[in-house]
Amino acid sequence: MENWAGMGFRRSLINSASIFGGETVSRVATFAIALIVARRFGPVELGQYAYGLALASVLLIVPDFGLHLLTTRELAINPERLRQMFWSLHWIKILLAGGVITFVFVFGEEAVKDGGRRLLLYVLVARSVLLTFSQAYMAIFKAFERMHYVALQQAVNATLALVCAVIALALRMNLGVVVGSLVAGQAAETFIGWHILRKRFGTGTVYGWDSAFLRSTLLAAAPIGITAILQAANLRVDVLTLSIFAPNAEVGRLQAASWFLVGTFLCASLLMSVIFPKLSRMLERPSTRGSGQIGSLLKHGTLFVAAGSLVIWLGAPHVLLWLYGGKLVNAAPLLRILAPAFPLMFINTVLVYVFIAARLRAVYLGTLGLSFGLGVILSLCFARWYGAAGVAVADLIREYVMAAVFLYHLKRRDVAHEAGDALLKICLGIAALTLVLFALAGSPGPWMAWTAACNVFVLVGMLILTGLPSRHEMSLILSEDS
Repeated sequence: MENWAGMGFRRSLINSASIFGGETVSRVATFAIALIVARRFGPVELGQYAYGLALASVLLIVPDFGLHLLTTRELAINPERLRQMFWSLHWIKILLAGGVITFVFVFGEEAVKDGGRRLLLYVLVARSVLLTFSQAYMAIFKAFERMHYVALQQAVNATLALVCAVIALALRMNLGVVVGSLVAGQAAETFIGWHILRKRFGTGTVYGWDSAFLRSTLLAAAPIGITAILQAANLRVDVLTLSIFAPNAEVGRLQAASWFLVGTFLCASLLMSVIFPKLSRMLERPSTRGSGQIGSLLKHGTLFVAAGSLVIWLGAPHVLLWLYGGKLVNAAPLLRILAPAFPLMFINTVLVYVFIAARLRAVYLGTLGLSFGLGVILSLCFARWYGAAGVAVADLIREYVMAAVFLYHLKRRDVAHEAGDALLKICLGIAALTLVLFALAGSPGPWMAWTAACNVFVLVGMLILTGLPSRHEMSLILSEDS
């Protein structure tokens, strides 16, 4: 039994290293392209890139539509359905991706007047279409917990994208060609995923069009798909809203700061994608051990991210100078406003996965819908009144409200009792004081010191209410369910 548990733990570590290593390499390549745009072309072009990336990221969710997470959950429980799921995914995605391509072309020609924005939108949507098929293959690898294949895909993608970008820079090609390096890398990633599944997994011969199965799959995926769309929209509503009222240079400043918030979301999503198959099995039959694992994840993840956000707050100008160069150091006030939202983003992302695994659709859909509606209203108002700083404040308030609602539902179900209660008290306290401060201050100017205090409050509050980090509790996160 001990040997089996040890093997399970080692497998979890290997899968975690594969997911984080592969995704880190992939994201470093994507981020490197953004740095090239910022340093070589400037804030205006970074704003154009931010607009295309934000819209493409939201549109990517349409051909996904919850199918990837559903695939991982279903195949983790019923692996014998691989052939049926594999081919049915392709039929659905071909239809959805075709709809996205048609919409983008019409929208780009009719509504996007900025030629730079339109060009990059087309390039990034082409990459997204390839990416959605690659993510389907990755979902299958995750379901079977063979995540080293995911790392291989992403390593090839990153290498080819960076090589193409370096060649484009050496030849002094334009912005569209440089960003197009991402398309070349993505094409290679998608092909490798297809090749591995066909050669090493039992995908079998083509499974034809099965209307009943496709209908049931779409209905089952719909809540998760709507959730993914709301998550993507929440992440990008700030940039998309600001682009209505502000020039490309100011949008670029906000993008430089908000990438840290997006990075927090990606890291939390990667961690949860590693343990999601286990989480799905665990929450089929709720247990004290499962509750302890979720509590440990919330406690230690929040402590780690809160400490990191405080460091970023203190060194914001130096971090931006090191990453983007001198042209975007003036984004430091925006980064400091957003810093307290990093641990909240971690909490919210983790709890979305928890409630999806527990099949509590009303909780995650209702909370994300509330968050999106609040975010749109606040962003539209604050962008008009205060520009990029106002949009950053809207992001912060939205994350506090979303965390409080999620933690309330966690408390109602008596899951992760200690960590959940502590975080709920902290979030409610900070949210109340934040609203009072905003009502009194009337502008984002005085927020700099307050956001640092929020970081300290989260960090110290968690240590007081839940205690110091524990090696035993941390080991629960990756331990095998039994």
